[in-house]
Amino acid sequence: MDIDQTKIQEMMTHGLQYGHSKKRNNPKANPYIISTKNNIKIINLEITYFKLKEAIEAMADVLAKKGTILFVSSFPSTRKPIKELAELLNQPYTANKWVGGLITNFKTILGRIKYYVELKEKFEKNEFSKYTKKEQAVKQKELEKLDFNFKGLVNLKKKPDMVFILDTGYNNIAMAEAKIAGAKIVGVFDNDDNPEIIDYPIPANDSSFSSVSYLTKEIGKSIQEKLAQKSEIIK
Repeated sequence: MDIDQTKIQEMMTHGLQYGHSKKRNNPKANPYIISTKNNIKIINLEITYFKLKEAIEAMADVLAKKGTILFVSSFPSTRKPIKELAELLNQPYTANKWVGGLITNFKTILGRIKYYVELKEKFEKNEFSKYTKKEQAVKQKELEKLDFNFKGLVNLKKKPDMVFILDTGYNNIAMAEAKIAGAKIVGVFDNDDNPEIIDYPIPANDSSFSSVSYLTKEIGKSIQEKLAQKSEIIK
């Protein structure tokens, strides 16, 4: 299969090839490493190129069948890109601390999401104006906490068919819950992670804003193109 060298150059420009130090290396990630430079592991971008294409195809198939993909990232530098990608594809996301039981205790979490939506609507309708200032402050604080946890999940109506995780090592609880629930995992991982537990592994710098922004934009654009093509075939 041919490689688009322009894409490889774009990946290099955005620093996708830079892993972590040799000291932090997970031996199971070695098949994705091409060399070591200044004590930093260098990721093989040709592998990244093909693995990215496979992941995009799998994600597009899920969405074409009206499935749900949950996008996950709680690392500060990657919150904005994951939010933008999820919103582009009209999918749920969590960009802050993982809510324990989000997938494995889904019924309870769904109830919390419903309560959050109802509470937000009451504030929008000014229904708490009859409360005392102290009571209003308590409700406002409760809403802010719920907003932090559930803002990106309001369109999550069922357990996700697939979970997209940026930095699988950092989001290991999300990984574990997805595995238990049987959801397929697309994971962007660095050389300090174990790729063997990811269904669709994408080796790349998973903590740099430049790298992650490039990946999420490329994924979003490519999935939209594939969904448009699939729609044309159905017509």
